[in-house]
Amino acid sequence: MPDVHPQKTKKRKTLHFRPIFRQSQPSMASEIPQAGLLALVDELLLSIIDQIDSRDALCQLAAACRRFQGLTEPYIWRSLLVISGHHARSIAAALDLREERSEYVQELSIRYPDGGRDGIQELNHFIVLMKKLKHLTIESPCPNNVEWNDTKEFDGWTKIDYATLLEASVYPRKGVESTLPMLQSLTLHGHGPDKRKFTFGRCAVVFLHPTLKRLTISCTNFDAKITHDDITEKQRRSTPLNSLTLIECNVNVNFLDVVLSLPKALKELNIGERLHVFPGCLPSADSSTRTSQPAFLKALARQADSLEHLSHIAGSTQYLPSLVDDLEPNTPRLRDLTSLRTLSLGIETMLLTHVKRDDYPLSLESLKVMDVSWANNVIGRVNEETIKHPGRVLRHCTEVVKGMTRPVDLSILFSNENPEQILSQLPSANIAAVLQSILNGPIRAPLYTLSSLLQSSNRRLRLLTSTFSSGNKYIPPYMYGEEVPHEELIYSSDDFWRLCGVNYRVMEDELFVRDVRQKPKLICGPCRSRAGRYECFNAGDGNECIHCERDRKLEGREVECVYDMDIPWDDERWFEGVVSGPPI
Repeated sequence: MPDVHPQKTKKRKTLHFRPIFRQSQPSMASEIPQAGLLALVDELLLSIIDQIDSRDALCQLAAACRRFQGLTEPYIWRSLLVISGHHARSIAAALDLREERSEYVQELSIRYPDGGRDGIQELNHFIVLMKKLKHLTIESPCPNNVEWNDTKEFDGWTKIDYATLLEASVYPRKGVESTLPMLQSLTLHGHGPDKRKFTFGRCAVVFLHPTLKRLTISCTNFDAKITHDDITEKQRRSTPLNSLTLIECNVNVNFLDVVLSLPKALKELNIGERLHVFPGCLPSADSSTRTSQPAFLKALARQADSLEHLSHIAGSTQYLPSLVDDLEPNTPRLRDLTSLRTLSLGIETMLLTHVKRDDYPLSLESLKVMDVSWANNVIGRVNEETIKHPGRVLRHCTEVVKGMTRPVDLSILFSNENPEQILSQLPSANIAAVLQSILNGPIRAPLYTLSSLLQSSNRRLRLLTSTFSSGNKYIPPYMYGEEVPHEELIYSSDDFWRLCGVNYRVMEDELFVRDVRQKPKLICGPCRSRAGRYECFNAGDGNECIHCERDRKLEGREVECVYDMDIPWDDERWFEGVVSGPPI
């Protein structure tokens, strides 16, 4: 209570109303009426600002006046990309100047190279204050980068203390609000110091986050000292996580089993085990912890009723343990995933063996097979193994389809352009004879066999190749500034004879070739003028020949395939070749 004493109190002054009539003075606001944007109410201004995509334009608008600053700052700070320590310091200073700015941030991406790491740590304090943060990416340099070689110790551990941040988001200290209370997606590529650079450990708490829906983790040993005994009944099937992606991780299948017991309804699971192995991140030699074991199917069964998309690459073939062929009677099966619609599998994974044995759910609509683990074994100079590789993949997939009582649409993804170059060779090319002797048959025969097999079940085959437009190739996980490869379609069974844009029907469809032979033989100008071509393969209808089509589409040459139609049909020149050679 206030100290009130008679001697200390002052007499309250009373103002008596005495009306004074004088001419009213106009206020400043009415004297200078607002015009243009300033005349609009805030609701309309916010609708206009919401349509502005340019950050520079928003900053210019904020600098115009205090009113615009208050309206535009939530948009300016909504999404932040930090790529250097200098940038991080500037952002930290601005956030420190006005505390409410931290609550404007909804998306934060921290993706810095080793040369820009100094200063990144300044953001640790402010991430805690970002109460409305929904999307967070933390990406620090990888120990596999060129900065660290065999003679230099890795010192580029992540400057953001992500482990402590995640712990505080799930288990806050008493009397302190949890951090990241609205987080929906997290992408984490982080490394600890010294021998802990690939340790996941404390980060396992992220799987108990109450709002997280999408999680991507890369370049770590996906393991922690957590068992089912550490999980309460209340925690099981309790989290909203619906998408989990692991990239270049050594996966402990027993820990994965615990993790998959937590989400209410996981819909998407992508598991990419290590394809690129180097000291410090070797896959476990204990086969009981690997995904080649029946325990993998047991873990997947935790989300059997909700999982719609499953992708699995088992990793480098040099470190794969032997598959377990004999399953116990009560072991879960792949067919138990009753909601599964799409399946993407490395050619080496044991899950593809299950598909081959007709173990897959009725709900499955499509299957993609990826060759990357096999392809990594034949990277380098072109040799006999490189030449045989596409045929091996196609034949293996043929055996898989033969084992399926209900085939589905099949896509095969080649991880580099070598198969495309090999499969697109012409029989008349100099290298073709060598290829056929190595392959013991026509180059594209395995492709047509597989395509026909699927067509007999009214299913489609597609061949795809993973391509870098710039020509510079990178390995996953793809860091900031690195090109992410895209998939290019090189074959579809909907156009049976066309591969890489070239129609090979005039060469390889026996019935069609027989009909063409009944027509006068046409020779186009380019084929007539180029030495070494003893046949001009065309349909006899004046359309582009296969040589010109291939030169134009695959070699990028400007070729005009023209036939001299003024020559009479019975003229012997229609039956001439550039050089003598075998018939079609």
